[in-house]
Amino acid sequence: DVEAIISRTGYTGELGYELYIGSDQIKEIWDRLLDVGKKHGINPVGLGCRDTLRLEMKYLLYGNDIDEKTNPLEAGLGWITRLNKDFFIGKNTIYNSQNKINKHLVCIEMKEKSIPRKGYKIYVGEDLIGEITSGTMSPSLGKGIGLGFVTSLYKSVGTDLMIEIRGRKKMATVVKAPFYTCGSLMS
Repeated sequence: DVEAIISRTGYTGELGYELYIGSDQIKEIWDRLLDVGKKHGINPVGLGCRDTLRLEMKYLLYGNDIDEKTNPLEAGLGWITRLNKDFFIGKNTIYNSQNKINKHLVCIEMKEKSIPRKGYKIYVGEDLIGEITSGTMSPSLGKGIGLGFVTSLYKSVGTDLMIEIRGRKKMATVVKAPFYTCGSLMS
């Protein structure tokens, strides 16, 4: 008997639902869902879970992977940046920069047991070519994965990289997005 909006606009890529409920009824609904779901093994999860799932799908996080200084074309968001529209804020800047993009956001999979984290440096040989924007241990793949901006020369799938993790360079490679789709809306 609670008014709610239920949607499937999830930010994890997993099949699931979001419930939009008045703040005065959240606790009651939360407790009831956990009680009813107990026999099905339901457990509450937090932002860490959301972050691993969204990263496996290459869903970008504002403040990590993109911000007001990010060109959407650099971040691989050309599919939602309609330059043929009459006008939107920033259109001219984006349009005029199409041929000047010198970095790209890529998916990176670790070849060694290690976890890339935000801010870790990306190298090819001794050349610093980029930086990790998001990284985690993928629970689905059982290995470290991350997103990072690299100079355009090194954006191709299969490019071998080194990620500096706690002062040591660890082997990684550029892989195709998304990292994982089994069980998601994409499978």
